[in-house]
Amino acid sequence: MINVITQKFKEQFLATIYYVAGLCAYVWLMVWAFPIFARVKDQVASQYPQQLLKFFGASGNGSLSTIEGFLSLEFLSLFFILIVGFYIGSSAGSVVAGSIEKKTIDFDLSQPISRTKYLLAGAVPSLINTFILTISTALSILLFCAIYNVNINHKGLVAFTVFGTFFLWAIFAIAIFLSSLLKTKISVASGTIMITMAFYIFTALTKIIDKLERYNKLSLFYLYDPQDLLQTGHINRNQILILFIILIIGLTSSIIIFNKKDI
Repeated sequence: MINVITQKFKEQFLATIYYVAGLCAYVWLMVWAFPIFARVKDQVASQYPQQLLKFFGASGNGSLSTIEGFLSLEFLSLFFILIVGFYIGSSAGSVVAGSIEKKTIDFDLSQPISRTKYLLAGAVPSLINTFILTISTALSILLFCAIYNVNINHKGLVAFTVFGTFFLWAIFAIAIFLSSLLKTKISVASGTIMITMAFYIFTALTKIIDKLERYNKLSLFYLYDPQDLLQTGHINRNQILILFIILIIGLTSSIIIFNKKDI
């Protein structure tokens, strides 16, 4: 099992480095742009339709006046999730579907390891690397805010790191479930992004359309509010528990399907 974990870490190493570099570069761009944006925020904010602000996860025009709101609107609410979500879909897809596609799974399973341990060994590096991507993003925000003398709530960054990791792990649960069902890595990654985007759009619609508001809890994004996390630094333990349960359900379901799968 350790050998499988080590091999998966090696396979994902370069991709993880590239994603970390890309996320840090995007954070640098956002933090660099904020002081410029802050000087004209009133004029710019007046041009944003309220419905558009709600769609991208902002609370209103006032959200644009703080670095927490700005980062949430321009990056963390959607684009960060989609970027890391594609990484998650790709890494989870390589565990089962990718191995079937490359026709290496027969050799892997010929080793003295059960299918359950094989799947869990493939999941561990993905979960750890997801945490690395999240904390790297938070640390880069802290670093660039210090460089550009932008005040940000440090407790909020801790809250974002913790909650963001569990939220992305819940998305991984979807991805690993799809990996146990599908037969190609790209179909798992595409399916993960499509489902994630569908959840986001549904949540956005519940904020815009009054008749849908009572159904907002049906979406995973109901639990995720990066602006509130950054501003308050408060972590809802019940929501963390829900996300953890989703991860366990996803892993358990994928193990059951994989053990019954005819390869």
